[in-house]
Amino acid sequence: MWILIPLALFGLLIGSFIGAVSYRLPKNLRFIKGRSFCDTCKKDLRWFDNIPAFSYLVLGGKSSCCGKKISIRYPLIEIASGIGTVLIFFWSQNLIFCLLFFILLTIFVIDLENQIIPDELSFLVLLSGILYSFSFEKIFVGFFLSFLILLLYLLTKGKGMGLGDVKLTIGLGVWLNFSKGFTFLLLSFLTGGVIAFILLLIGKAKLKTKLAFGPFLIIGFLITLLFL
Repeated sequence: MWILIPLALFGLLIGSFIGAVSYRLPKNLRFIKGRSFCDTCKKDLRWFDNIPAFSYLVLGGKSSCCGKKISIRYPLIEIASGIGTVLIFFWSQNLIFCLLFFILLTIFVIDLENQIIPDELSFLVLLSGILYSFSFEKIFVGFFLSFLILLLYLLTKGKGMGLGDVKLTIGLGVWLNFSKGFTFLLLSFLTGGVIAFILLLIGKAKLKTKLAFGPFLIIGFLITLLFL
């Protein structure tokens, strides 16, 4: 159990990076090079302002440079990454599944906030799945499932989902066999339907409100992969 602490810390650090990438990538800002900066005043942050989760608590949720409120997204992403890293590593004993989780968490946040799924991230999901377990059956599953999503996209004229969801489904599908592939899609639609219904009930959405479908695909996929 001694490995829990370094695993959680590693997940928190990666979560901090995911927070930056998910903010900058949709805006075409550099995220590989360059220091972290305040989202409000754009000043460079000090190194100790970037300690995952801890710095948010110490600073009281406010920026040290301008005193403005720091978005709760950052500690939430970091904590989700830390917990997810521990759970997935103990489930799989394989770091490639942790890598997959980091990519999916990045996609989840970007699509939730911007309703776009970067092609390069979907390609990484596809590539990692092929490299981990190459199988013509799984590749076929990926393309077949994405074809079903494409049909829905065409039938709904893009109102229910986007082409980014089609591309992401290819990558997710290559990790699954046929039976799990259909289970994954079913769970994705069920999750999306339940969340949409709840949002309608509490007045947070209307019938014509467009919801990002990528997060539901990821939730359905992770449930299928980890528990079924």
